[in-house]
Amino acid sequence: MKTSRMKPKFKFLALIVFLGLSLQSCSSDDNNIDENVDLNQEKFENIEIGNTDFKVPQFNPDLHTQFDYTGERKVTKIYYDINPVNVEEPNTGEVKWQVSNHLVDEDYYAGQLNSHIHYHVFFDPENELFPKVRPAKGVYSLKITIVEEDNSTSSITKQFEIVKKFSEVKLGNNNQVEYGSDELHTEFEFDAGANTVSEVKYELWFEEWREGQNVAVGDWDTIVIVLPKSLYENQNKPHVHYHMDVDTELPVGDYWLNIYVKESGENEAVKLSIPLSIIN
Repeated sequence: MKTSRMKPKFKFLALIVFLGLSLQSCSSDDNNIDENVDLNQEKFENIEIGNTDFKVPQFNPDLHTQFDYTGERKVTKIYYDINPVNVEEPNTGEVKWQVSNHLVDEDYYAGQLNSHIHYHVFFDPENELFPKVRPAKGVYSLKITIVEEDNSTSSITKQFEIVKKFSEVKLGNNNQVEYGSDELHTEFEFDAGANTVSEVKYELWFEEWREGQNVAVGDWDTIVIVLPKSLYENQNKPHVHYHMDVDTELPVGDYWLNIYVKESGENEAVKLSIPLSIIN
């Protein structure tokens, strides 16, 4: 009889122990939640870092990024974090590039529900278009964090590669051309490694100044030219020297020249963006 009276008490104590272990287990799981895990990655689409292959020439002045974001509410903040993943030891003028909690200017997304973001992060913010310090060659990660109006967050992390493909790049006279010139001097060397070069294309970006063109006055327009194949075809380390025809009426101001080099066996061209100014 004594043993029989003890059984309910024993079961009650066993239940308490079980619940205690369960609560401890849940608490332990909460403590193990990784704050670095990305959230709502499906909201990010059409991501470009340098290009869709996520390759960025070291000779660029900055990191080009572009993506579409589909949210439930308007965007209030966008942060970038950049960290080295597998990077070579830096040479002179190079660093293992790292950026923490970089806030994207709200002009790029303010008041937008479904945002299309096109944003550039300078390698060397103090010198912007003509950096004195550039990222060392290797693989880096970019984490994009977006905060919506209700303070909910979404994030995605992608790896990109800083590549040393271009060297000895020359554009005009120290990236300047005098107003009224009818050509732009360009010159560079390209290292395709085990591949060969199959196409080189130039894309000159400028703010349209004429009425009746394909874009409105003040919007960005382009001139696209594919260079003669004799300058590079089937070469793995071509030295490209080309004088590009330009309109003598191109106004004084700032321009960009994108150079796209397509290698055999690669899906996408490597894109180099270089600043250019037309001066009086």
